[in-house]
Amino acid sequence: MTGTRTVRAMVYGDVDLNLIDGSAVWAQSTVQALARAGCATRLVLKAPVRTGRLVDPLAELPGVSVVPSGHVLSPVQASRVLRERDEQEPCDLLVLRGRRLVAQVVADGAFDGRIWAYLTDIPQSAALMTEEAVDELTRIAEASRYLLCQTEELRCFIEAWVPAACGRCVLCPPSVPAPDFAVPEHDATGDPVRMVYTGKFAPRWNTLEMTELPDALAARGIRAELHTVGDKIHDDPRHPGFHAAMERALRTANGVVHHGGTPRQEAMRIAAGCDLGLGWRRPELDASLELSTKVLEFGTLGLPVVLNRTPAHEALLGADYPLFVPGGGTLDDAAEAVATAVGSPEAYRAAALRCREAAGRFSLDRAAERLRGLIERALPPYRPGSPDAAGPCGSASPGTT
Repeated sequence: MTGTRTVRAMVYGDVDLNLIDGSAVWAQSTVQALARAGCATRLVLKAPVRTGRLVDPLAELPGVSVVPSGHVLSPVQASRVLRERDEQEPCDLLVLRGRRLVAQVVADGAFDGRIWAYLTDIPQSAALMTEEAVDELTRIAEASRYLLCQTEELRCFIEAWVPAACGRCVLCPPSVPAPDFAVPEHDATGDPVRMVYTGKFAPRWNTLEMTELPDALAARGIRAELHTVGDKIHDDPRHPGFHAAMERALRTANGVVHHGGTPRQEAMRIAAGCDLGLGWRRPELDASLELSTKVLEFGTLGLPVVLNRTPAHEALLGADYPLFVPGGGTLDDAAEAVATAVGSPEAYRAAALRCREAAGRFSLDRAAERLRGLIERALPPYRPGSPDAAGPCGSASPGTT
């Protein structure tokens, strides 16, 4: 709420909510957090829904409506649909995800000052930040009320390269829901030890290599299973055989139990029945300025996570976190980290505690609290009849704080 009226939010991501991955989970979490912050929220879908795994829980929330799509929308089509929806019922803020989409909405000019742009698919290193990228991000920043940044590192990076973003970049980390079931106690003494991965299957996320972990651990005398949840397998032109190999491994690899795509709470329930989460990725992702939602979800469930040692992970879990993958992050290195969890109850308990404490800072309630603060900054109090009050579409000047 601001003043005497309900704030109206519209959310659109360049994501397909039929498939379980981080961007789809982001859309669900964003709507949930906005609803908890007291907003009347419309989620406009990019594609027709074939499964309600992510959408159905949202339609049950008070003040939330889901706007269906008859076909898959391009950025141009999405911008037009959003403009038409806004003409029918003006929104106070428009949360967008996807660089191409945001650039198109900015170019069309219908939402200047109301855009809350969530950008992850942007250059995140000096080597990739071209003059063209800076120009595009400058246009986006100038048209946006906020640029929503997952981490402080990403916020600093954008503001260093895009002066127009200064004062508009705000911290908006991922959020995770509380489980709707009793979370069991965990240890790594099971035989077999159960590892779990949830999310998309992609080369740089080491998901194909993960399916080799049960055999690699068997060579160390450790019986293990890998439980996987998700249904989005990347078609990567740089790895032409990946899709078929990943699909085959999920069906036939030793010790792999594939659960397919499930609703988020069911995915969390499956993970909670395991002993150890996996967030092990290729070294080229170590410089990422983003946080992994799956690490936070595992932490919420009390699961320790095997993951790369990166600046972001050290900031989240501490430099002395005991289950960082050592060395160059090879399959043997990942197996060694799992073996540490199995062989050292002290290391396992310490890692589980770190992950749980870290995840506690990223609850939906915390996200709603952050959003309420941002809304109060963005929208001046609305008083019917007041000459200086913002109307239904009103916002503070984009650069104000």
